[in-house]
Order: sequence, then structure tokens, then C-alpha cells
Amino acid sequence: MSADLWRWLALAAGAIAILAFEWHQRRRQTARQRHVTMRERWLDALMARPGQEIVAVQTLRNSLMAASIVASTTVIAIMGTISLVGPVAAHLALRIAESPEEAAVRPVQLAIGALLVVVLFTAFLFATQSARFYNHLSYLVGFGVSASEDDRLTARHYVALAGRYYSDSLRTMVYLAPLVVGLFEPLSVLPGAIVVILVLAYFDRRHPSA
Repeated sequence: MSADLWRWLALAAGAIAILAFEWHQRRRQTARQRHVTMRERWLDALMARPGQEIVAVQTLRNSLMAASIVASTTVIAIMGTISLVGPVAAHLALRIAESPEEAAVRPVQLAIGALLVVVLFTAFLFATQSARFYNHLSYLVGFGVSASEDDRLTARHYVALAGRYYSDSLRTMVYLAPLVVGLFEPLSVLPGAIVVILVLAYFDRRHPSA
């Protein structure tokens, strides 16, 4: 097997390992599920007591700003990645057209660059959705104890979605690490993915103190 084929296999294996890990983690009780419950209980406690509206809105504003910062960071990173990958793609096309065996940049590295943009854009989408639901939630908690049962159910749904999307945005950005390393050597994508999976599995523990 050629070296380039091994590089493509390493990239594919890394992607499959990450997807399988996420599928497994979302079907078991982890710290993320515990945090969802915690946020819902916090919301119920605030909406059950009068005079807590300002505290709730301030807390939600901080969460909204955090999601906005992540979204802004991913946009800047996307622009930087595109400015890097664009010239590389043009260079690769020219070198392959002249002499395929002398191309300085491998197609698999260009694919990794494209995946970087996709992953960053996915993190951007998650962050903007988190900011969106935190924004709507700020209006709902303003009702306080006068909120209807439908408002309370909607608020619980929104706080769960907002927290989930924010967590997903940060988690997606962590998965950039194997791709960044893979730009230099695609064979390192799989080991990098395994390291990231082990780190996230450690932080996903339901009882971190254990």
C-alpha cells in the first residue's frame, strides 16, 4: 500500500473514531446530562420565587456573551483557514498539472484543510443557536412567577437546548486538534483523535470528584 493511501485511511479512521465516541457518549449518563438537569432545576427555582428576575437575566446575559464570543472566534478562524487553504489548493492544482509526483502538498492535506473549515462552521452554528435560545430565554424568565405553565415548559426546553448547543460548540472546537496536527502529517490524525477522545472521556465523567 502506498503512503498516501495510509494517510487517507488514518484520516478516515480518526473521523470514524470521533463519530463513534460521540454516538456512544450521547447514549449514556455523563456530566453533560447532569448539567442539563442542573440548569433546569436552576430555572425552576428562579421562576418559582418573586424578585429573582434580574439575577436570572444577568446570568443568562453572561451565557449569551460566552456563546457570542465562541461564534465570533469561529468566524475569525474560518476566514484564516480559508485564506490558508485557498492558495494551497491553487498551488496543488498547478503542481499536479505540471508534475504529479513532485506536488509539494498532498491532496489529503487539502481535504484536512476543508474539514477544518467544516468543523469550524459547525461550531459556529452551534454557538449561534446557543446564543439564539439564551436570548429567547431571557424574555421568558422575565415573566417570573406570573409565567404560565406553557411558558415554563418552553423555558425548560430552551435552557436545555441553549446549554446543549454551547457545549457542542466547545466540544466541536476541541476536535480541531487532530486536524491541525494532520495538516503537517496526515498519519497523525488517528493518534490525535484517540488522545482527544481520552481527554473528553475523562471530562465526561458523571462524578468528576470520583
